[in-house]
Amino acid sequence: METKNYWFALKSHIYVEFKSGQILLYDTNRGNRIETRQKEVIALVSQLYEPENLGVTLLTKEMALSPDITGFVREVLEKQMGDLTDVETMPNKPVRLIPILNLQKDVNRLKKNEENYPLIGKDAMNYLLELNIYLNNHCSLHCRHCDKYYKQMCCCTTHNANAELVFEEIEHIFRQIRFSSVGRINLLGGNIFEYTYLTQTYNLFDSFKGTLYACFHYENYKPNILPESIQLDMTVNFPVKEAIFKNTWRLIDKEKAVIHFIIENKEQYGQMENLLNEYNIEQYNISPVYTGENLDFFENNVYVDREDLFTKTLSMREIFRNQKLNSNFFGSFFIMPDGTVKAGINVPAIGNIKTDSLISLIFKEMVDNTAWRVIRDSIPCSDCIYQFICSAPSNYEIAIGRPNLCHIKQVTE
Repeated sequence: METKNYWFALKSHIYVEFKSGQILLYDTNRGNRIETRQKEVIALVSQLYEPENLGVTLLTKEMALSPDITGFVREVLEKQMGDLTDVETMPNKPVRLIPILNLQKDVNRLKKNEENYPLIGKDAMNYLLELNIYLNNHCSLHCRHCDKYYKQMCCCTTHNANAELVFEEIEHIFRQIRFSSVGRINLLGGNIFEYTYLTQTYNLFDSFKGTLYACFHYENYKPNILPESIQLDMTVNFPVKEAIFKNTWRLIDKEKAVIHFIIENKEQYGQMENLLNEYNIEQYNISPVYTGENLDFFENNVYVDREDLFTKTLSMREIFRNQKLNSNFFGSFFIMPDGTVKAGINVPAIGNIKTDSLISLIFKEMVDNTAWRVIRDSIPCSDCIYQFICSAPSNYEIAIGRPNLCHIKQVTE
C-alpha cells in the first residue's frame, strides 16, 4: 500500500458487529472473518456507518502510518472483504451500500401505534408454517423421561391434559389451513394409534397439500393402519427393547420412515451407532435430551465454542433473521389434546382452538411474542460479539435453565 490518500470501503456482503471495545467483520459469501480490539481500527470502520459517509471513508496517508491500521487494511484486502480506491484517480467520493436491517413492517415499530395493528395481521396466515397436533395423551408405555422429551424436541408424551381432540376440532383446523402456508403437520400423542377418531381423519389428510408426519414410539407401532401418504417419524429411546425394535423395523415402510434417536449420554450414542450398522438405517435424526443428571454430556457435546459458530457460512439474510425472529420457534403452533394452543411447547398458551381462530392466534403471538420473536437480546448474549451469528434460543436453554449454551460467554461474566 503506497503512502497516499485512499477511499476505503467494505464490500456490501460484509456484516459488521460492534460490542464494547470489540469489532467483528464477517464475510457472508466466503465465511472469512476479522476480529479486533484495536481502537484505531474500530474508529476507522465506525466512520463507514456515519450517515454522511455513505459507506466510504477517507484513509489518509497519515493514518496509514499506524501499524494497526496498515495491518488491518492489508488483511481486509487479502481476504477480499473490502477495497481501496486512489483518491487521485477518483477525486469524487464514491458511495457503497451498507447492509442495514430496516423492516417497514417490523412488529415492534408497528406496535407503537394501535392504528398500525391491521398491518401486523395482514397476510398473517402466511406466517404459520408448521402445526404440531397432539391428538391424545393416552399411552401404556412408561418412558423414564417422558415428561422431558417432548419439552426439548418433537416427541410424543402423556404429560398433557387428560383429553383428546374430537374429530370436529381436527376438521376445523384443516379447514382453516386449506389456503395457508402450512407445509408440515406433525401428528403426535400419547399413542396416536389409540386415537379414537384416527380413521375418520384420513379424508382430511388427503386434502392437505403439505407433508404429514405421524410421530410415535417404536413400541407403539401398528402396521397397515396409517394412510400411504403419511410419513413416519419413529422415536427410539434407550435402553432399546431389541426384540420389539427388530419386529417394528421389519414391518415398517423404510422409504417413508425417519428414525428419531433420543440420546442422553455417550454410551447411548455408541448403542445408536450399533443399531445403525446392524439394521443399515440411513434416514435418522439425533436429539440429545437433558435429564437433569447429564449436564456434563451437554457441556462436552452440545455447548458451542467460537469455532463451532463458523462451521458453515451464514448469509446476511440469516444474520438479519436472527435479529428479529427465532428460527427454532417461528411459524410453529402446538395444539394440545384439550385444544390449548401454544407458540412454543414451553411457553404459556395463547388461546384455544375451540374458541379462537388460527389467524387471531397468529396475530396474538406476533404482538405478545411468547416464542416466535424471542432472540438473544439479554445478558450475556447481548454483550457478545457473536450475538446474531449464534443460532436462536431453543428449548434446551429453557430445559437447562440458562440463557445460552456456550463456552464463549459465561452467565457469571
